[in-house]
Amino acid sequence: MQLNKQWMACSVLLLAASAQADNGIDRMTLADMRQALDKGDISSEQLVRHYLDNIQANNRQGQQINALVTVNEQAIEQARLWDAERAKNPGARFAPLAGIPFVVKDNFDTADMVTSGGSYVLRSSVPSQDAFTVKKLIDGQAIVLGKANLSELAASFGWFGYSSFGGQTLNPKNTRRDASGSSSGSAASVAAAFAPFALGSDTSGSIRAPASVTGTVGFRPSLGLISRSGIIPLSLAFDTGGVITNSVRDQAIVLDAIKGPDTRDSATLDIATDTIQFEQALKGASLKGKTIGVISNFKGANAEVDRVFQAAQKTLGERGARVVAIELPKAFETLWSDVLGPVGESEFKPQFERYLATLDPGQPRTLAQFLELARKNQAENGPHGMNPARLAGLEALAKTDSTDSPQYISILTRKIPQLRAQLTDIMRRNKVDSLFFATINCPASVVHGVTDDSYVCHAGDTYASSYIASATGFPEITVPAGTIRGNLPVGVSFLGGYGEDAKVVGFGYAFLGR
Repeated sequence: MQLNKQWMACSVLLLAASAQADNGIDRMTLADMRQALDKGDISSEQLVRHYLDNIQANNRQGQQINALVTVNEQAIEQARLWDAERAKNPGARFAPLAGIPFVVKDNFDTADMVTSGGSYVLRSSVPSQDAFTVKKLIDGQAIVLGKANLSELAASFGWFGYSSFGGQTLNPKNTRRDASGSSSGSAASVAAAFAPFALGSDTSGSIRAPASVTGTVGFRPSLGLISRSGIIPLSLAFDTGGVITNSVRDQAIVLDAIKGPDTRDSATLDIATDTIQFEQALKGASLKGKTIGVISNFKGANAEVDRVFQAAQKTLGERGARVVAIELPKAFETLWSDVLGPVGESEFKPQFERYLATLDPGQPRTLAQFLELARKNQAENGPHGMNPARLAGLEALAKTDSTDSPQYISILTRKIPQLRAQLTDIMRRNKVDSLFFATINCPASVVHGVTDDSYVCHAGDTYASSYIASATGFPEITVPAGTIRGNLPVGVSFLGGYGEDAKVVGFGYAFLGR
């Protein structure tokens, strides 16, 4: 027993010394890592081991963030192979993310690793190939560290960051609060230094809200800039892939690596991705002389968030921007009930079943088969129960088959084009370069089943402002703007017109300064 205690004490000291020696890694940007790797000042194996140590310390123990559901058992070996290649070719020019580890939201297909979508029903589903964006990163010699938890099948239904497969993800900034949803594990992984960047998906705020409440940077691109093929669909009218990072410059580096046309996603063929260069755009990024339209519709839900938003407007002025107030028409306050909700209800079943059909024969092939297994699991397996509201939502969708309904067709062919034209006209008439608002108007919410009386939110739907980019397909970036009581981060967003992705990211960079 005494020997065991001494061994444990030595292990703790060694881990502490290792963490102290590697402390600089958590502060390194992706550009820093690229330079250090190319010069041989650090190895890919050191990077991977460092992040795996962080995961070991605080994912299932320590802070118990529970951001990752799966760790890539081959990550260290893959890092060693890259190090060996660099040693043989020390003067070679490697891809920007070569040898650098990252995390993938568990609704992105990964060959050789389970892709569950957060569902215990799909706990043994291993796709035959990687999602398009994952493959682009792997082809560029980046290394998958693991898969991140998410709200089940990318929809929260009140339990943000909970899934029957992965359990509850906590916010690293305050573990009584959630990391929003649905890309909860992706944002928590970056905020907890489990990885320098993470892939996420965004349908109605699922990258931007988690980034906002964890103090990270999140970006929803123009629809079609980033492929959705190999991502479990929620609603392809609004789904997009994306990234969560520690800085805007890191965001730009990853976006340049994953954007581009994909023949399996026709939306990517409608936008000239080669003309959108993110890192290049940062070189001249500035708010000086720009006019920023401050949206007034979504204030009043939380006084502390409003104060951060007010201070952020002063920062715009200090950066040389002219600020004008804009109140959007009421139609932009009811986008969930008028647009996203009805379209999502129509699209989920056929699109989800199309995805299920790509899986191996041991997996469910229809939503009915999926629900049969989910109900069985709900009755038999308490620790992996589905959020009851999520299950009820799926039950309702099983009865829906309305992609040819007049309402659905009208929303896609008339309502959404009208919203795009209306928002573009508002920006043109007010001569603004970007719209600006608090990403979500309340702080991170309290974890389901936990009590925290300090939570204040006077909004029926704190995501309401995030639906604007979703409904129009326009780009939006969220960047940290401040921290309120309880160590809770607050993010602010810049939104621009379709295809203005690089400009919008540039504004985030100019505001944040990194």
